[in-house]
Amino acid sequence: MSVARLNGFSDETPTGALNWSEVDPSVLHSLEIGMVMTLFYQKKSQRPERRTFQIRPDTRQMVWSRNPDKIEGEVDIREIRELRLGKGSRDFERFPEEARKLDSAHCFIVLYGLEFRLRTLSVAAFSEEEVNMWVTGLNWLMLDTQRAPAPQQTDRWLRKQFQLLDRNHEGSITVKDVKSLLPQINYRVPNMRFLKDKLQEVEARSDLSYSNFAQLYRSLMFDSQKRVISLHIILLISVFRNVDRPELCQVSLYDFQKFLQMDQKESWASDLGRVRDFLLSYVRGLCSLCFQFLTFLFSKENSACDPQLSPVAPDDMKRPLSQYWISSSHNTYLTGDQFSSESSLEAYARCLRMGCRCIELDCWDGPDDLPIIYHGHTLTSKIKFLDVLHTIKDHAFVTSDYPVILSIEDHCSVVQQRNMATHFRKVFGDLLLTKAVENNNAEDLPSPHQLRRKILIKSLRKLAAQSGRSSISEDSNPSLGWKNERVMYQDSLLHVEKSITSFNVGCFE
Repeated sequence: MSVARLNGFSDETPTGALNWSEVDPSVLHSLEIGMVMTLFYQKKSQRPERRTFQIRPDTRQMVWSRNPDKIEGEVDIREIRELRLGKGSRDFERFPEEARKLDSAHCFIVLYGLEFRLRTLSVAAFSEEEVNMWVTGLNWLMLDTQRAPAPQQTDRWLRKQFQLLDRNHEGSITVKDVKSLLPQINYRVPNMRFLKDKLQEVEARSDLSYSNFAQLYRSLMFDSQKRVISLHIILLISVFRNVDRPELCQVSLYDFQKFLQMDQKESWASDLGRVRDFLLSYVRGLCSLCFQFLTFLFSKENSACDPQLSPVAPDDMKRPLSQYWISSSHNTYLTGDQFSSESSLEAYARCLRMGCRCIELDCWDGPDDLPIIYHGHTLTSKIKFLDVLHTIKDHAFVTSDYPVILSIEDHCSVVQQRNMATHFRKVFGDLLLTKAVENNNAEDLPSPHQLRRKILIKSLRKLAAQSGRSSISEDSNPSLGWKNERVMYQDSLLHVEKSITSFNVGCFE
């Protein structure tokens, strides 16, 4: 069984933050100062209004406001998943008159969130140049934020939380503010006395500055992590110089290299220069406090996954398709439960852009002799079959060139199935696989490499044994229901000469 992934890191060495010189400083400066743009709200009750949008580099946020004194909303750049040009969001659709007046080249959409169903921030700038500045700047900030070492990411998160707690912008917060934050990071405080004792340890008073707040946070987290690390006390003794006084503990460059090579089995760590560069980018100094070393142990840079195995090698994608796990989506159209949730075109776009290569179309008879897609016999909403095809075409190969399989759950009449076949050809054109792959062994399925940028149709079918060719077959017995109306689309849209039972749908991305 071959296992392959398309997404992943291409560099085996942990990557630190990018240098600011890699993007035009004037772009970042302009975004930090702010620009006035029109915001299309997600609520119908709020009409589009102009707001000042800014970037906060210290907390990595995109914020907007009516006036400088009060922030109206914010998007965490770490949560941005995608930027799209144009007016292709419901926010614009809610106000067709206002949207019609705008040039699509002046609009863009920020898709963000931590769930599958992303939120949208839809805005219109005054010029295409401003749009390019935002898209360029945000794309760079997204990448830089993701690649930043763990201590820097923690610092940005702490600054964001501090600013949220400092409602009066006084530059300080109270112990009660800190106590309200700790449950969000799964830290249970026994009582206020415990927190006050901790304040004395970090030499802070009842009101905490940012430095006091950050020091208190690290102290609490260090105690928590130290309990976990105590299970590996032998490792601590071999690496740390002074376990009893962690605040005085330091890890030298050579100790760190030895740890990476002997304990972590990192092959790249044999190069002392690379270890030095990584250590400098990670802890900003050759000597690190013990809590910084523990932060490294719990960070993505210390992941158990071997980054060398993440990228896909083209030569590994030349085996028969049935030998791969295929990244698949079930009930792709749904944004929630299978009983009453919304069916959405965006769900198809999201799945394809996340790397899914097999998606489902649950087709039922619809108006105008064209199917609709929804979870049959439920209260889920319906979307048009033709709209889904256009969405698939637009997003199928944005993330990956490897083939997309459309898994058709077909509940349609023969007439509507014929129309489905017609529109498959019409919408997808040359992207649709309609004939045998050249230079392919007849005994095997073609490979993902051979099927690049191709769309395949997969569906249960009834075969008519006529000179080895599939043709339209109709069953006139109405008592058997839609199952006896299944057909193979004329001329075999999925022209892979292999029994469907050997088609292992399970995960390449």
